[in-house]
Amino acid sequence: MIDKETLNKVCPVPEESAVMNEIKTELDEQGFIINNFNKGGIFYIIIRIFVMIYVQLLNLAQTIINNGYIKHAEGDWLEIKAADVGKARKEAVRAKGYITIYREDYVNALQITKGHIFKTKPDVNGVELKYYVTDETVIPAGEQTGKVLVEAEQTGTAYNLPADKITVSMIHLDGVSSINNEENWLYEEGADIEDLESLRERCLEAWSELAERTTASKLKSVAKAVPGVLDVQIDDQHPRGQGTADIIITSTSGAATQELLNKVEAATEYLKNNYDDFLFKSSTIVNENITVTIFIAKEASTQGVAEQAENVISSYMQIASRKELNCLYLDDLRYALKERISTYKRAEFSAPDTDIELEKGKVIMPGKISVTVTNVGGA
Repeated sequence: MIDKETLNKVCPVPEESAVMNEIKTELDEQGFIINNFNKGGIFYIIIRIFVMIYVQLLNLAQTIINNGYIKHAEGDWLEIKAADVGKARKEAVRAKGYITIYREDYVNALQITKGHIFKTKPDVNGVELKYYVTDETVIPAGEQTGKVLVEAEQTGTAYNLPADKITVSMIHLDGVSSINNEENWLYEEGADIEDLESLRERCLEAWSELAERTTASKLKSVAKAVPGVLDVQIDDQHPRGQGTADIIITSTSGAATQELLNKVEAATEYLKNNYDDFLFKSSTIVNENITVTIFIAKEASTQGVAEQAENVISSYMQIASRKELNCLYLDDLRYALKERISTYKRAEFSAPDTDIELEKGKVIMPGKISVTVTNVGGA
């Protein structure tokens, strides 16, 4: 937002009382005799109405001035301005993926109807995530395992679950011993509606698309507009020989699915010249284990602190909230812990024991988080 001081220089908005006094003075100077200019008087009321409209119009003018620029526009105004550069806010997407069915009795075929619900076990807050079968599926007789395509009940990244989380069927399935979402189960990543700062960043980068020749900035701008894409890295230094470029995609769930890579390739197809060789690939996910000892105030209770610290670390390491996906800075983790844990004194990390900065194309995600809590001296 443009700072208020600058806005007031461009379009000053006076106080209503000052405008009222100015009008009264001018009327007096013009020889108008107003005997009742007190609150409730007819002249006061009429002039006050016009003054209120005048001040509100000036406030509206300031709003329009501020929101007339992509860099400063806010809320719905930014979405309106995005259209000026051919951009629109990326919509939320439902996650899709394959559930694996394991059968102990597989003599007969197993029919799973469209709309059948699989879900997670309730978390500590009692929340269950549900997934619906998209099409009627038949696992043939003699097949011990089979896969079923499901879609999340709602949109959002919360449904981009790791493996071994979707293990419950809402309706009994004859002969089935267990169900599960295996590694790389996602077919299409779920995504939240794009946040406004991401939209603003894409709008400001949109000017690169005006370049006649295909540039790394132009490729990146077009690829980032695809729903489900969180980040794009371009290696245009001829990684596989002259005329080659690698487009490295990080999805809202981390590793990009083949479906998402196909969508990015289709979106950027028009940028490809006859002799260009583009390779679309997922970023490499590095799961970083965190082991930390947290020291809290001497008299403070340790109950629940470890769980709280795990949640803080896990939230901080979520890729959607980080700018440098290939870096992990321990001081940033310490700051996050200090902000969220009122009794926090200090934290000592044994894994990793130093900051991590990986090469381009790698993304750090949380692995196993181990927290030990102990008391120290001091209040």
